[in-house]
Amino acid sequence: MKRKKLRGFTLIELVIVIAILAILVAIAIPKFSKSNLSAQAAAHNVNVREIKNASILYLTDKSDENITSINIEDLAEYFDNEIPKPAKTMGDSFSISIDSSGNIVVKPGTVKVDGNKLVLDSK
Repeated sequence: MKRKKLRGFTLIELVIVIAILAILVAIAIPKFSKSNLSAQAAAHNVNVREIKNASILYLTDKSDENITSINIEDLAEYFDNEIPKPAKTMGDSFSISIDSSGNIVVKPGTVKVDGNKLVLDSK
């Protein structure tokens, strides 16, 4: 009986597989960065909306007072968990004010992804 010789992969085959994996990783990393930025923008924009809603509730509760700005800590009881924070590149905390027409202005406002960074949305 003839014994079949067991062979492993050749060096060329291993190098080709490693090269293909390196190419796939090089393609995947930029896509991951972009989706990570999109997730940060979405979370930031949800926080802005949540702060506006909490501010409306706060102003409704304090309707007898003339309020032109709100401290974020004053809204703590209107949030389910902790006080929302802006996206990492947008600063440390939000500021809230009420303009002359009674609109609530949250700074930094909503953001969007522009290239490889978050920028304030102009709308």
